[in-house]
Amino acid sequence: PPVELRETDASFGNAGDDPYDVTYYKRDTGRRYTSDPTSLHRDLEKIKLELLPEDDPRVKEALEEFEKGPGSSPGNKGVFATGKSDFDPSGLRATMSTNWEATEASLDANMPDHLPTPTWMAEQDEIVAWYEERDLPVSIGGTGYGNIPIGARVARW
Repeated sequence: PPVELRETDASFGNAGDDPYDVTYYKRDTGRRYTSDPTSLHRDLEKIKLELLPEDDPRVKEALEEFEKGPGSSPGNKGVFATGKSDFDPSGLRATMSTNWEATEASLDANMPDHLPTPTWMAEQDEIVAWYEERDLPVSIGGTGYGNIPIGARVARW
C-alpha cells in the first residue's frame, strides 16, 4: 500500500519541505560566532590585511591563508559510497556533503531579525497609569511574576 506522508508543521524548525531533515547545524545561529575568532568578522580581517604593505612576504602568506577560508572539509559534493546523491542540491541535509559556503548561506538565511520583548510590554500604558494615579515613581517593567497570593502566605497550622 502507498505510504501517507503527513503535512509537516512549518513552525518546527525549518522542516517545511522535508520532514526527515533533522539537521540543526545549518540553522544554529546561536553558536555561529563562538568558534573561530578569525572567521568571526571575515570582512574586518580582509580590511586589516589590505591595509598592510603588500610587498611583505608575511602579509602575502596571511592573505593566501585568508583566501583559502576555513580549514574545514569542503564536503564530498554529494558523492557517497552508494553513488552520486541528488536529494538535496544545497548539500546541507547530510553533514558529509556540506561545504562551508552552503552552511554560511543557510546561517545567513536563518539569522534572527526580531527583538524579543517582555510579556508586560503589551500592558505598559496601564502600568504607567497605575503608578501615576498613585503619584508613585514608575518602576521598570511590570510586576506579577513572583508575587505570592495572600492565601499562600497564611500559615496552615
